Amino acid sequence: MKRMRLSPKALGVFFITLILFLGITALIEVSRQYREKEQMKYIASTVSAQTYEILSEKLSKAETLEALIIKNNGGTEDFDKVAELIVSGDRIRNVLLAPGSVVTNVYPLEDNEKVLGVDLTGTAPGNKEAVYSIKNDALTMAGPFELAEGGVGIAGRLPIHLNGRFWGIVAVTLDYPEVLSGINSIQNLRDQGFGCELWRINPDTGAHQTILSTDGIAKDHAFNLPFSIFNAEWNVSVYPKAPWYAHVSVWLYVAASLFLSMAAAVDVSRVHTIQLMDRQISEGSIRELQAQVERDRLNVLLTQINSHFFYHTLNAIQALIVLEPEKAYKMTEDFSRFLRFKVDSIGIGRGLVPFKDEMRSVRAYADINAVLMGDRLNMVYDLIDAEFMIPVLTIQPVVENAIVHGITPLVGGGTVRVSLRKDGAFFEVTVEDSGEGFAPVEKEGGIGLTNIRARLEKHRDCSITIESAPGKGTKVTLRYPEDLSREYRE
Repeated sequence: MKRMRLSPKALGVFFITLILFLGITALIEVSRQYREKEQMKYIASTVSAQTYEILSEKLSKAETLEALIIKNNGGTEDFDKVAELIVSGDRIRNVLLAPGSVVTNVYPLEDNEKVLGVDLTGTAPGNKEAVYSIKNDALTMAGPFELAEGGVGIAGRLPIHLNGRFWGIVAVTLDYPEVLSGINSIQNLRDQGFGCELWRINPDTGAHQTILSTDGIAKDHAFNLPFSIFNAEWNVSVYPKAPWYAHVSVWLYVAASLFLSMAAAVDVSRVHTIQLMDRQISEGSIRELQAQVERDRLNVLLTQINSHFFYHTLNAIQALIVLEPEKAYKMTEDFSRFLRFKVDSIGIGRGLVPFKDEMRSVRAYADINAVLMGDRLNMVYDLIDAEFMIPVLTIQPVVENAIVHGITPLVGGGTVRVSLRKDGAFFEVTVEDSGEGFAPVEKEGGIGLTNIRARLEKHRDCSITIESAPGKGTKVTLRYPEDLSREYRE
């Protein structure tokens, strides 16, 4: 078998086409990264909103203590009763009163004795926020920080003024990290391919402090959203767990670019070969040379794969990888089977393949379109169990025409039926669609039908019949002699 050599012109076409498709791949990847960034923005916004909602609902209970002090004109009567109601809420460790900033009352007292007598304006962790709250007369959140009573917590400090004079501070302390366990938007990120970190700059140390994280400190290419909560500055960072080059879709597009570029180069080389052979035939070449030209014409046709279908399929696979991985795996198998049949058909010397092989390609093509079109495409197969040979690519193009020209234009979609029956010494394959139909004279000179007829005419007793009318769909009948396999064995 002679090896095909690419001419300089074919090599030029290869590189130009490769640059074009790689450029398209780059644009698709840029678009994917843009969508990814928008998704990270949405996640960060959701996490910050949930964090604010959870903490504000707990810390705002300090206002209940404020109301108690004001009601008692600075007294602490009924503190334990009110505190018991507040602490009964989930994730609240304790509440305390600090007249003149020194803690005198804490509830519950058990396990919190060490906080009594602590000056909240001192140098201990979390006290800078208490000083800030007094200076600005506003509820201020501190933490997470090491508590005087032991453990780590988040506290809300609220200053109280009576008759224009500073009375002291009331505070609510929350269990950390338990109080943040309700932020379910962070926990769900692992399955979506993202990581997230909730963090702040610790005012006591000036260092980065991780508050909550899926897997450590945020990585490169993170989207950061700063937000304020009770005069504390927190940040949400969301980042993709995998770099761009780890996405399967990128390499699928690169492989597609190489394949289509090589197909274009082979196409140019084949056309050049055909032109040379045609010139030799016109000068009196032998009949075998003419047969070789016809085989090369078939090879040129087989290398022309619809690029729109190619990229639409890859786009669908990319989307399904995230949304429905099992469907993505099935669609990839169908696409591989379809391409393998196309490529393998190039090397078929006598132009005959088993009926079942071509039907596998038909089913793969139809299943891919079923994903692309959804409920708009209904495929029906009514096939008897039979083994016989047929000219290559005489059924699949008919089914492709039925889907593309018959069903796709219809808003509500339709049905394509493929059936096989035995008629004496012939096998009869029928492809029917419920599409728009056409006047037969309109399609008489179509390239697709012409190519199918040309392949059928190369083999004895093979034929094609087309029945169609506007608004009544199309029916194509292909007839193959039962003993065509003898020609294959010979």
